[in-house]
Amino acid sequence: MGLLDDLDRGILDLIFPRDCAVTQSPLEDGPYRHLSPEGAAALPRIADPRCLTCGHPFDGWLEGERSCPHCVALHPAFDRALCVFRAKGPVRQILHRIKYEHAPYLADDLVAAASTDEPFRRHLAGSILVPVPLHSDKAWSRGYNQSERIAAVLARLLPGCTAALLLEKHLPTESQTRLDRTQRLRNVAKAFRLKRGQTVDPSRRYVVIDDVLTTGATLHACAAVLRAAGATSVDAAALAHG
Repeated sequence: MGLLDDLDRGILDLIFPRDCAVTQSPLEDGPYRHLSPEGAAALPRIADPRCLTCGHPFDGWLEGERSCPHCVALHPAFDRALCVFRAKGPVRQILHRIKYEHAPYLADDLVAAASTDEPFRRHLAGSILVPVPLHSDKAWSRGYNQSERIAAVLARLLPGCTAALLLEKHLPTESQTRLDRTQRLRNVAKAFRLKRGQTVDPSRRYVVIDDVLTTGATLHACAAVLRAAGATSVDAAALAHG
């Protein structure tokens, strides 16, 4: 699907010149195919301070200990999660287009922009990237899994990274969008499993990859499967938090 999708996009580029996905202004040659320098600069990024477990951004001043509302209820199976962007404004719009408007190619530029973030690069370097799988029915209807594409592009851009499709979603679940934190955890608790014939190497570090981290329930469920299969070092990452 990826090659055909890219070929279709190239043909469309000849007929309909591309505009920036953020500013809507015509694109000239640059580091991105669908983002102008101004558009890339407008993507809201996360800076410290942030939760050292789930990456949840803290705003304002930090005084003394500050508990994270996500981790208090989650008790995540991953050691640490990190995100680059806040899932609002232009980032939310791009993610919506990727997932619901058949625009998986936009993920490539979002990943490329994320890969310029030094903490994110360090977090992923040298790891095995494990994308969150879609249930087969959802994958068929959508035509692609955006998390797989994100992991594949990250593996090309970051040193020592490889992408591995180790997990499968064997149970269909309700959309997480309208569920609260407790309902999200329950919804995906037993939805994932290790693919038949796949194993994990206890000496390697695994990072579960998704497009968005909201409550962390999905990343936690996937990390728990890897732990149960014998992985001793499991982290998580997503392009955006929110």
